[in-house]
Amino acid sequence: MKRVIIAGGGTGGHLYPGISVAREIKRRTPDADILFVGVPWGIEAKVVPAEGFPLKCLKVKGLAGMGVGAKMKALSLLLPAVLEAGGIIREFRPEAVVGLGGYSSAPLLAAAVMKGVPSLIMEQNVIPGITNRLLGKVARRVAVSFEASMDGFPTGKAVYTGNPVRAE
Repeated sequence: MKRVIIAGGGTGGHLYPGISVAREIKRRTPDADILFVGVPWGIEAKVVPAEGFPLKCLKVKGLAGMGVGAKMKALSLLLPAVLEAGGIIREFRPEAVVGLGGYSSAPLLAAAVMKGVPSLIMEQNVIPGITNRLLGKVARRVAVSFEASMDGFPTGKAVYTGNPVRAE
């Protein structure tokens, strides 16, 4: 793969496996272009540039644990974020998109699916999160860290891969 977008973050549990994947792509294909997409207030805003990868940010918010007003605000941000994600895909022209989970990956994965870009979701938890459960229905594949997680996705979509870790 020469051009890959890795989307998501918010927490280290989502982000660091994605950084491991990005490093492995670069190890195998040194001239590969990798772009991270996340949110400006997530851990990715500091970690991704420090790791030497470019980062584009979308304005999107999560829905879990929010009151009705906050959920309405979050939902109002979703369509503009998907449209902006489509522009990022059109500009970057990825061969694949990898979603790391969490709400910050949703707009990019949704846009990738709509544009026919091959998509992979990484699920790092035993119990799949809501974003990954929803996107797992439309993504080409889901890489799970635990065999027990396979039941949370449509038959034939999930592949047990384990959780990528950084060499250090």
